[in-house]
Amino acid sequence: MEKREIKVGIIQMKTMPGSTKREKVEHSLPLIERASKEGCKIILHGELCDTDYEKFYKKDPAYFELAEPIPGPTTQAVGELTKKYGNYVIMPIFEKKAPGIYYNAAPLVGPEGKVVGNYRKTHVAGVQVLEKLYFRAGQYFQVWETEFFPHAKFGTIICHDRRYPETSRILAQMGAEIMFCPTAAPGYAGGVHWEVVNRARSVDTGMFTVYSNRAGKEWEKVYFGESMIVNPFGEVIAKSKDEQDIIVSAVLDLDQVDKARIDVPTLRDLRNDLYIKYYRQPQYDELL
Repeated sequence: MEKREIKVGIIQMKTMPGSTKREKVEHSLPLIERASKEGCKIILHGELCDTDYEKFYKKDPAYFELAEPIPGPTTQAVGELTKKYGNYVIMPIFEKKAPGIYYNAAPLVGPEGKVVGNYRKTHVAGVQVLEKLYFRAGQYFQVWETEFFPHAKFGTIICHDRRYPETSRILAQMGAEIMFCPTAAPGYAGGVHWEVVNRARSVDTGMFTVYSNRAGKEWEKVYFGESMIVNPFGEVIAKSKDEQDIIVSAVLDLDQVDKARIDVPTLRDLRNDLYIKYYRQPQYDELL
């Protein structure tokens, strides 16, 4: 029986402070092509890779002009590559859905060169950064399946979402075998806030988890890179340091998902019926 294996890749791109949206996208495309030539069938870029993330630490109404619709020019450009190589690219950008409605989004461009899905960040960050001034919160999760063997099932969350175990567990319960998480994580998000949380999401769910990050200094913030891939047992199987413009990749054996979930059946023993009672009446709010 043919092994259910798939190669995935992460683009860890350098910061480009002050460069235009077009320059960032044009810099991204050769990196996507390089990962495609290396055989990566699902490629993850970084959070809001078409912008300086530093901008979201300040209030600047003019910055809304950088947002674009999905589908739009950026996904079209990426689609030329996915159609050429028959793969998938998660290309996180600043989305304009309608007048006054904007999202921190991660569109998925498929082998036909078209957008086949779009995840919108459900936990809009308010930790130092001012994302809530720019983005609405997404309202749904999605799981997709590759149209080619091994028919891998995967979903996406974005950056701050990873701090909420519910996000990865929901994807796992929807059938995901791989979770992708684009991030823009500067220095204060490093250390135990980075690797421990990332590995825990794999242990929680028994699935592969894949995390991207940018690298380098962007105005006042320094992004530490350390993009990584974690297997269903919580082991880091690929990881960068602070290198710029590199591809981090690994071949995932999806049969490990079944083994991990047999060895530690946390999904089987979830008590959603019990948890919902406490979510509906959170005692934390009573302390206010």
